[in-house]
This record gives sequence, structure tokens and C-alpha cells, in this order.
Amino acid sequence: MLAFALRSSPGAYALLLGAGVSVGAGVPSAWGVQEELIRRLARAEGADTDDPFAWYHHRYGKPSTYDDLLESLTKTAEERQALLRSFFEPDEEEREAGQKSPQAAHQAVAQLVATGLVKVILTTNFDRLTESALRAEGIEPTIVASPSDIAGLAPLHTQRCLVVHLHGDYLNPSSMLNTADELGSYPPGLDGLLDRVFDEYGLVIGGWSATWDTALRNALSRCPTRRFATYWVDPYPLGEYAADLCTQRQGAFVQATADDFFGRLADACAALEYSQRRHPATAEAAVATAKRALAGHRTAIPLHDTIKEELDQVRDLDVITTDNFNAQDVQAEHTRRLARLEAGAEVALALIATTTYWGDADTDKWWFDDIERFAQWRPAGGATALIQMVRAPATMIIYTAGVAAVASERWPLAARLLAEPTVLDPFDGNRMRVAAHLLDPAHTLSIAGASRHLYEFLSPVFTRHLALGDATYRDAWERFEYLRLIAQEDQRLQGTPGRSSQVPYVRADGSMDSYRPVPSAWLRRELERLGDAHPLLASGFAAGDQGRALAAADSYDAEFGQHAQMSAWASLGGRAGMLPNRPFYPA
Repeated sequence: MLAFALRSSPGAYALLLGAGVSVGAGVPSAWGVQEELIRRLARAEGADTDDPFAWYHHRYGKPSTYDDLLESLTKTAEERQALLRSFFEPDEEEREAGQKSPQAAHQAVAQLVATGLVKVILTTNFDRLTESALRAEGIEPTIVASPSDIAGLAPLHTQRCLVVHLHGDYLNPSSMLNTADELGSYPPGLDGLLDRVFDEYGLVIGGWSATWDTALRNALSRCPTRRFATYWVDPYPLGEYAADLCTQRQGAFVQATADDFFGRLADACAALEYSQRRHPATAEAAVATAKRALAGHRTAIPLHDTIKEELDQVRDLDVITTDNFNAQDVQAEHTRRLARLEAGAEVALALIATTTYWGDADTDKWWFDDIERFAQWRPAGGATALIQMVRAPATMIIYTAGVAAVASERWPLAARLLAEPTVLDPFDGNRMRVAAHLLDPAHTLSIAGASRHLYEFLSPVFTRHLALGDATYRDAWERFEYLRLIAQEDQRLQGTPGRSSQVPYVRADGSMDSYRPVPSAWLRRELERLGDAHPLLASGFAAGDQGRALAAADSYDAEFGQHAQMSAWASLGGRAGMLPNRPFYPA
């Protein structure tokens, strides 16, 4: 609920951070600092006491204050600051142990500020760990460490980040408040600032007990309005004062540590930001942004990062990370998982198609290695169709990039896709196989008509996002698929076993006696026109040998023709009729 509130009303909530936020950093509480100072004073006077505060009151006839203690222990302002730094700044050993440095809560708060969700931070702590975390995010906060800092303060809504030390900070020793008298009331300026904050902002309270801070309790109590909600975070049940205030403000109590709560809050806000970007028009918007980036003259770093983020999202999908490959109804579960995978991969594939079509060898590096990462075999038990689907993203990327490469005539990339990404053959652990050959749609999608299914799934990427048109997309698809099959047939002729178990979604052309794949005529024209100088052969396709490429084409065409002929006769269904004499899909 709070994450939604922060996202919908950025800057509308203030944070009130108490000692519990810094306790994990090894920073002592205000009472702990004062107790140690009294012990040092007692030792200096030759006394040893189990109750430092009682000893001080008996010795000096009044409660201890920071001013009196520091005056008794030091002579100059520099000495006072040096003494206090030892409590709040790490020495070398503490620094190595990660103590007295920003913890998860401080870092999460800084992330909320960096994204513009929080602008006002109130703290009762003397340390400056919050400021350190903010500076690590590149944010220089406005700091109020004493009542005099409030005079002339710019309006709250104009602040990038305001940090108010309600009880002072250690860099201003004279501002540090700790005794009951000191905490019983605030100067008018500070009261006025708190009245504004508690009236105009929602409030997230973390690590504050409310037990000792009378003036702060009074400021909360006298605020009559509830424009936004209050959330109170503490790892333990709230005490009497805190519970009363929480009830009075109709607040929500969350029992958690500050590190855990603020970390989860920052993660939830980041997740909402990402999910809000994934509108149904996300793919169109992503492609439009990619086109603008690729049209620029500078390196499209944000586009690189977006592609990596999208591929990471695919890698983290539950259908990919799962270890459960069993189901009572495997077909229904397979349908569900495939739909989930396709929905999660849509944006990544649209961006890969865009960068392939309009990009170059530099932009290819942004996604090319992910083919092998997705293609790796993971031994598992269960339904084969569910196990194989884990590698389906590799198939999707190969086809997306391959079709885009053919459409833009980027032959070197097409040749690389058909030769370079390799994967271990699960049926022969000693053999590495070309991913484009081993992971065809029939294997990874594991459905009837897998090639046609993938063609239809990718159609919007090319016809809508890249605006190539149906005919151009169909031609590019068939040509890449044919090149993939020829490359696979070439390897078979050279002694490497393996062949697709399903007919591809490629049209047949010719007559009853001599059906061929439609792209066969295209490839032959291309190779006859340029021979071994064709960019495809020059990039290593069929080992750069025109004769070898044509031999593989002849071999595959013969097999494809036989299947097309059988399909044509089967279409008659025992009835009289005409066999097709124009392009048709044998599948």
C-alpha cells in the first residue's frame, strides 16, 4: 500500500527516523554516548560507578547535559568535535567491518530520494549516515542541524531533499539534545516546521520509540489533519506512547526492522515503476525509443541497458527458473508456460529485432552472447516438453535476429547466427552442437506446427513494430529458415548428425513432380550472381564454398519436395481433385 502511495503521490510522504535505523551500523544511541562520556568523567575523577547518570547527579547536583559534559572533558570546539567523532565515524577496523557506515535502511532511503519519491527526512539521530547514503546516490541534501538553520529555509516543496536533525548532530555539539528538559520543548521555529510537515505530508516512522521525546510527541499530537496515511515501523510491539500516537493518527503498524522494511519498500517501488512501464503499448514505445537512439550520433547507452534489463527479466521468469517439470495435465501446463514466456519475452525480442535491423556489429554485442546463455542444457527430470521450454528463449532470439538480419541484408550476422552460438548436445555429452541446428522450434516449443506458431508469434514484431509489411516479413522468414536448414544439411553431409523433426513453415513451389521450397530459387539466384564473393559465403556460410552450399541445397530440396508431394496427395483425402500448382505450405 505504501509503495503505491509513494508512486502515485511522489514527495507527499516524509520520513521520521529514530535510533533504530542506525543501531545496525553500530552507532550508539544518544543515551549511550552520554553514558560513556559520564564514565570517562568519573574515571578522570577516580570514581567507578555502575550507574553513571546517578553518579553525575549526585556529584554535580543536576542532570547531565552534553554541554556540561563536553565542557568538563574538552577545552576547545575542535576537541569537542574530535571527541564526538569517535562515536559516529569509523576507525580503520570498524570501516573494514562495515560499522558506522550507511546500512540497508539508509541506502534504501537514499534510493527513494533519488527517484523523487521522498523529499523530507526528519531524524532524532546525531549521526550523518543518511547524508552519506544520499551523497553516494549523487544527492547533496539541505541540512537543518539547529533551530537557526530554519530561518530563511526555502519552501518545502522546492527542496530536492531536506534532512532535519531534530535533536542536533555531532558536528554541532551545542545543538545536541538528550535530557528530559532539553527534549521537553522545541524552539518556535522548529515547532512551526514540524506543524507544516505533519499537516501537509504523510508519515513513515522507523526506529523511533517515542518514549523520551516529549516535544516531538506533542508536535504529532497537535496535528489535526490526516491528508495522507501514517506507517509506523518497529521490530518490537509499540510501547505505550508510540501505540497511542499510532492510534491517534490512524496509522498502520508494521513489525519489521528498519533495514528490512525500507529495503522492501524501495524494491516494491522499483517493481511498480517497472510494471507501470510495461503497458500494453510497451513494445511499441520501446521500439520507438530504440529507433531514436539508433538514429543518434552518440552511443545508445540507455538502449543497451534496456535490452539487458529485458533479457534479465526473461531469464528471471518463473517458467525459466523453475525446477518443477511435472504436471498432472502436461499439455495444459505447457500451454500456460508458453503463453507466460511469450508475454515476458515480447519487449526483449522487439528490441533485438530493431537493433538488428538498424544496428551494426557493435549493437549485436548487446544480445548475441545471451543466445548461448539461454541455450545451456539443464539436466532435470519430468516432462520433456516442459524441460525443453527452458531453452526456448534461445530459439526465439535466433529467429528474431536471423529474420531481421536477412530483411536488412546483414549477411555477416546471419552467417554468425547459423554457426557461432554453440551448446552441449544433451544426448552426446562430448559434442558441442550449433544452437541454431539443435534448438529449432520443434525441439524447444514442443508443439505441433511449432515453426508456424513461432512465425505467427513474431509477426507483430516485424509487421507492426518494424513496419516491414506481411509480404516482406514472410519472405525474410522463409529465407532465414531456409538458410538455417541448408546450414544444418551441410553439416549433416559433412558427417554431423541431426535434422529437424518437423517440416518448417516454408512454402513449396513447382508442380507434382518437382516441388521445392520457395526460397530455393532466391538463394540460387543470389549465389549464381556473385558466387563465392557473395557476402553470405564471404562470412563463412557453407565454409565459404558455393558448390558446397548448392550441394546442401540440392540435398535438402529433394527431401522437402518429397514431403510436399506427400502433403499434396494427402490433401485430396481420397477424393478426385487438382494437386496445387502454386505456392502452398506443406505443413
